[in-house]
Amino acid sequence: MTYIFKIKDQVYKIDIEKEKDQTVIQIDGKDIPVEFQKIDDNLYSIILENKSLTIGVSRNGKNLQVFMDGDLYEVEAISERDQRKSPQELSGVQEIRSPMPSRIVKILKEVGDEVEVDEGVIVLEAMKMESELKSPIEGNVTDVLVNEGDSVEAETPLLIVSSK
Repeated sequence: MTYIFKIKDQVYKIDIEKEKDQTVIQIDGKDIPVEFQKIDDNLYSIILENKSLTIGVSRNGKNLQVFMDGDLYEVEAISERDQRKSPQELSGVQEIRSPMPSRIVKILKEVGDEVEVDEGVIVLEAMKMESELKSPIEGNVTDVLVNEGDSVEAETPLLIVSSK
Protein backbone atom coordinates (compact mmCIF):
# COMPACT_ATOMS: atom_id res chain seq x y z
CA MET A 1 0.00 0.00 0.00
CA THR A 2 1.35 3.43 -0.92
CA TYR A 3 0.86 6.62 1.08
CA ILE A 4 2.07 10.14 0.48
CA PHE A 5 2.63 12.37 3.51
CA LYS A 6 3.74 15.95 3.94
CA ILE A 7 5.74 16.86 7.05
CA LYS A 8 6.51 20.57 7.20
CA ASP A 9 7.34 21.35 3.55
CA GLN A 10 8.80 17.94 2.63
CA VAL A 11 6.75 15.28 0.84
CA TYR A 12 7.47 11.60 1.48
CA LYS A 13 6.25 8.59 -0.47
CA ILE A 14 5.81 5.63 1.86
CA ASP A 15 5.15 2.07 0.69
CA ILE A 16 4.13 -0.51 3.30
CA GLU A 17 4.30 -4.22 2.51
CA LYS A 18 3.73 -7.18 4.80
CA GLU A 19 6.30 -9.97 4.37
CA LYS A 20 5.70 -13.02 6.59
CA ASP A 21 6.06 -11.81 10.20
CA GLN A 22 7.67 -8.51 9.29
CA THR A 23 6.49 -5.29 7.68
CA VAL A 24 8.80 -3.53 5.23
CA ILE A 25 8.38 0.22 5.01
CA GLN A 26 9.96 1.94 2.03
CA ILE A 27 10.44 5.70 2.40
CA ASP A 28 11.48 7.42 -0.83
CA GLY A 29 13.03 4.16 -2.05
CA LYS A 30 14.85 3.15 1.17
CA ASP A 31 13.72 -0.16 2.73
CA ILE A 32 13.23 -0.18 6.50
CA PRO A 33 12.25 -3.54 8.09
CA VAL A 34 9.86 -3.07 11.01
CA GLU A 35 8.01 -5.41 13.36
CA PHE A 36 4.57 -3.88 13.71
CA GLN A 37 1.59 -4.56 15.99
CA LYS A 38 -1.66 -2.62 16.32
CA ILE A 39 -2.56 -2.31 20.00
CA ASP A 40 -5.86 -0.44 19.58
CA ASP A 41 -7.46 2.08 17.19
CA ASN A 42 -4.86 4.82 17.78
CA LEU A 43 -1.92 2.98 19.34
CA TYR A 44 0.80 0.91 17.67
CA SER A 45 3.87 -0.95 18.88
CA ILE A 46 6.86 -1.27 16.54
CA ILE A 47 10.38 -2.62 16.76
CA LEU A 48 12.73 -0.55 14.63
CA GLU A 49 16.46 -1.29 14.59
CA ASN A 50 16.09 -3.42 17.77
CA LYS A 51 14.37 -0.54 19.58
CA SER A 52 10.79 -0.88 20.84
CA LEU A 53 8.58 2.15 20.24
CA THR A 54 4.96 2.90 21.03
CA ILE A 55 3.32 5.25 18.55
CA GLY A 56 0.09 7.16 19.07
CA VAL A 57 -1.80 8.42 16.03
CA SER A 58 -4.68 10.88 16.06
CA ARG A 59 -6.42 11.58 12.75
CA ASN A 60 -8.59 14.56 11.85
CA GLY A 61 -9.50 14.39 8.16
CA LYS A 62 -6.27 14.33 6.18
CA ASN A 63 -4.24 15.72 9.11
CA LEU A 64 -2.51 13.37 11.52
CA GLN A 65 -0.73 13.92 14.79
CA VAL A 66 1.87 11.25 15.42
CA PHE A 67 3.33 10.95 18.92
CA MET A 68 6.53 8.88 18.90
CA ASP A 69 9.44 8.61 21.31
CA GLY A 70 8.45 11.81 23.16
CA ASP A 71 8.00 13.92 20.00
CA LEU A 72 4.84 15.13 18.31
CA TYR A 73 4.77 15.26 14.50
CA GLU A 74 2.14 17.09 12.45
CA VAL A 75 1.57 15.12 9.24
CA GLU A 76 -0.71 15.77 6.26
CA ALA A 77 -1.88 12.87 4.10
CA ILE A 78 -1.82 13.85 0.42
CA SER A 79 -4.04 12.03 -2.04
CA GLU A 80 -3.02 11.50 -5.68
CA ARG A 81 -5.80 13.91 -6.61
CA ASP A 82 -4.33 16.61 -4.33
CA GLN A 83 -0.92 16.05 -5.92
CA ARG A 84 -2.32 16.69 -9.38
CA LYS A 85 -4.20 19.80 -8.19
CA SER A 86 -1.23 21.51 -6.52
CA PRO A 87 2.07 20.25 -7.95
CA GLN A 88 3.89 23.46 -6.99
CA GLU A 89 3.67 22.41 -3.34
CA LEU A 90 5.30 19.03 -3.91
CA SER A 91 8.93 18.24 -3.30
CA GLY A 92 11.00 15.22 -2.45
CA VAL A 93 10.96 12.19 -4.71
CA GLN A 94 8.16 11.73 -7.23
CA GLU A 95 7.58 8.52 -9.16
CA ILE A 96 5.98 9.03 -12.59
CA ARG A 97 3.67 6.04 -13.26
CA SER A 98 1.75 4.82 -16.25
CA PRO A 99 -1.92 5.79 -15.85
CA MET A 100 -3.07 2.80 -17.94
CA PRO A 101 -1.64 -0.10 -19.96
CA SER A 102 0.55 1.62 -22.55
CA ARG A 103 3.55 1.43 -24.86
CA ILE A 104 6.53 3.72 -24.29
CA VAL A 105 6.87 5.87 -27.43
CA LYS A 106 9.60 8.33 -26.44
CA ILE A 107 11.63 9.09 -23.33
CA LEU A 108 12.09 12.86 -23.29
CA LYS A 109 14.50 13.13 -20.35
CA GLU A 110 17.55 11.14 -19.27
CA VAL A 111 19.07 10.50 -15.85
CA GLY A 112 20.58 13.76 -14.58
CA ASP A 113 18.41 16.04 -16.75
CA GLU A 114 16.76 18.98 -15.00
CA VAL A 115 12.99 19.30 -15.28
CA GLU A 116 10.52 22.06 -14.45
CA VAL A 117 7.00 21.63 -13.07
CA ASP A 118 4.67 20.44 -15.88
CA GLU A 119 7.57 19.73 -18.25
CA GLY A 120 7.09 16.62 -20.39
CA VAL A 121 9.27 13.67 -19.44
CA ILE A 122 7.87 10.67 -21.34
CA VAL A 123 5.39 9.93 -24.16
CA LEU A 124 3.03 6.93 -23.97
CA GLU A 125 0.65 5.40 -26.47
CA ALA A 126 -2.60 3.87 -25.29
CA MET A 127 -5.72 3.12 -27.35
CA LYS A 128 -4.01 4.56 -30.45
CA MET A 129 -3.49 7.94 -28.76
CA GLU A 130 -0.23 9.45 -27.57
CA SER A 131 -0.01 11.20 -24.21
CA GLU A 132 2.85 13.16 -22.70
CA LEU A 133 3.37 12.65 -18.96
CA LYS A 134 4.72 15.67 -17.11
CA SER A 135 6.80 16.16 -14.00
CA PRO A 136 4.80 17.22 -10.94
CA ILE A 137 7.89 18.88 -9.41
CA GLU A 138 11.01 20.83 -10.31
CA GLY A 139 14.13 18.73 -9.98
CA ASN A 140 16.33 16.19 -11.70
CA VAL A 141 15.54 12.83 -13.28
CA THR A 142 17.25 10.31 -10.99
CA ASP A 143 16.12 7.07 -12.64
CA VAL A 144 14.55 5.92 -15.91
CA LEU A 145 12.91 2.54 -15.32
CA VAL A 146 11.71 1.70 -18.88
CA ASN A 147 12.95 1.73 -22.46
CA GLU A 148 11.34 3.07 -25.63
CA GLY A 149 9.12 0.38 -27.14
CA ASP A 150 8.36 -1.30 -23.79
CA SER A 151 4.77 -2.28 -23.03
CA VAL A 152 3.74 -1.48 -19.46
CA GLU A 153 0.76 -2.15 -17.23
CA ALA A 154 -1.23 0.50 -15.36
CA GLU A 155 0.63 1.98 -12.36
CA THR A 156 4.03 0.78 -13.61
CA PRO A 157 6.77 3.15 -12.39
CA LEU A 158 8.36 4.80 -15.45
CA LEU A 159 10.85 7.31 -14.07
CA ILE A 160 11.77 9.11 -10.88
CA VAL A 161 12.24 12.85 -10.37
CA SER A 162 13.89 14.21 -7.21
CA SER A 163 13.60 17.82 -6.10
CA LYS A 164 16.75 19.94 -5.98
